[in-house]
Amino acid sequence: MRKKYCKPVYALCVALLFSTPAFADGPDLDDTEIVSSGPGMMIGNKEQEEAFSGNVSAETVPLLQGYGFSDYRVYGYNEMYDDLMTLQKNYPSMRLDSLGKTIDGRELYHVVVGNPSAPKKILVHGSIHSREYIVTKVVMRELASLLEMEKKESGYQGNSIKHLLQNTCIHFVPMLNPDGVSLVQNGLNGIGSEELRKSVLEIAQKEHVTNYSSYFRLWKNNLRGVNLNKNFDVNWEQTVDKKGYPSKDEYKGSSAESEAESKALADLQRKENFSATISYHTQGEVIYWYFGEGSYVEEAKKLAEIIKKNSNYRMVNSYRENYAGGFKDYMERKFNVPSVTVECGSGTSPVSEEQIDKIWAGQRGVLPDLLLEYKDS
Repeated sequence: MRKKYCKPVYALCVALLFSTPAFADGPDLDDTEIVSSGPGMMIGNKEQEEAFSGNVSAETVPLLQGYGFSDYRVYGYNEMYDDLMTLQKNYPSMRLDSLGKTIDGRELYHVVVGNPSAPKKILVHGSIHSREYIVTKVVMRELASLLEMEKKESGYQGNSIKHLLQNTCIHFVPMLNPDGVSLVQNGLNGIGSEELRKSVLEIAQKEHVTNYSSYFRLWKNNLRGVNLNKNFDVNWEQTVDKKGYPSKDEYKGSSAESEAESKALADLQRKENFSATISYHTQGEVIYWYFGEGSYVEEAKKLAEIIKKNSNYRMVNSYRENYAGGFKDYMERKFNVPSVTVECGSGTSPVSEEQIDKIWAGQRGVLPDLLLEYKDS
């Protein structure tokens, strides 16, 4: 099950990447709109919290220590693997499997926390774009905190987390694009296959690259040069593809779900029929929640509002039919499932590791709040 790759290279020139304005880096506006955060408020009810012994609030959701996701170190596939193995050992209730392998042989790890037969199911995933790998830390922190609260039978606003997880389980795919993440963090040395190294180098040469370090540091796609968040079956034919060939950022692929990673996530939806989904990206501190009218709209807006109250991120309801192919768009248009894309952090991608604490502060209460939202459903 395990396949290890070289550890991240830390000596890359990261500082140069944070000197330009912040642009939306998600599926809806595709790097074309400057964004900023907006007003919001923390949620919580002190009177309710005191009604249950061992209560936690949005501000005190635990962050487990001693894991790779706990600090400022660069977090890659190997670190995630080690943390998943440790969590599985420490929390036997955690269910861990793989949705399949990538073209370079890495597992697409999938975790279920709570009752797999629960009437409500939420999907949370991150790092569909290579250079946005910091959000894998966010997803790992979320799943670990739920496991800890479930194990300790903690309460949240007067409700047992363990009981809430019987009604709503949460599926996590912490790193959907591990091959791309490894390339961004390690350059060509992060690719195991000699054939794939050659094909990625050919993509770079076709794009007339002179600074390979910077080029690979900004890589967004998988190793086949496909933007996975333009590869889902929603307006795929009309979706803008500014290059039309494998590249670091734009190419939408030869067909919808042409890639192992996007197909694996779509297959998971077809199997589980999720009640809601959260897609973590960077950057811009905004929440995209809308993709045209449908029965999902009211619940999607509620979902976005819960995230806004925790994070202070701005909600955005603009969309364009020909900037589609994203997972949120796919879930809302094809299945009428309330879904959001959450753009974490500020600056440019990859965002600095030092932002993780601020990002976490705005996301740690989101899943407990959703468990409360769905408790009577």
